[in-house]
Amino acid sequence: MKKSFYIFLLIFSLLSINGREYRCEIENYSFNIIEKYFMEECDFIQNGLKVEYTTRESRVNEYQRILEALFKDNLYVKEEKNSISAYSENINYSVKFVQDNEILKVEIVILNTDKTVNKINLEKLVKNIKSSETIDERYFSFIKGKISNDSNDIFNKIEENLYEDSIKVAEINNGYSIKATMKDNEMINIGKVNYDTGSYLIIGTPIIFITY
Repeated sequence: MKKSFYIFLLIFSLLSINGREYRCEIENYSFNIIEKYFMEECDFIQNGLKVEYTTRESRVNEYQRILEALFKDNLYVKEEKNSISAYSENINYSVKFVQDNEILKVEIVILNTDKTVNKINLEKLVKNIKSSETIDERYFSFIKGKISNDSNDIFNKIEENLYEDSIKVAEINNGYSIKATMKDNEMINIGKVNYDTGSYLIIGTPIIFITY
């Protein structure tokens, strides 16, 4: 793992020099540690949380319940037949409903641009609107920021929270991607990309659910 990780760091350094650039609702302790360090060391851009769940509640009732919860938070709300979108100054909500026979599938996505709001805060926001009578739940989260040319410390901090034999490095457009297992046994996906505007790092668990 260390060899692969150091190869990734070497590639990252060279690019910088050239100037181009299913889980239950449990605490991801390793991710929370990484997120805290990320907030301190990177120029925060955005973070987000997605929850997918199923329920036997009717679409009409679940739609109305979530709609009322969003209005209580004084958000600007837009209603469509099978979806709801809402937003405030820094936070956007997207809720989608799909009826599958007697089962209703619900997807809630929250995107945030306020640096003071972390993953735990986003989980609390989701809890305020999602059903308490779910059959199955899956959570996904990510954090994105801009990094400087000498940001190797963040990679060292990430490495401390990964199993040594789990890391896999792959080349992607304009950068590289890492897939690994954190020491709390949760999967993590790390993307480092380079654009004309700079270098960016995005970290997600178990996967990154947005385009980067």
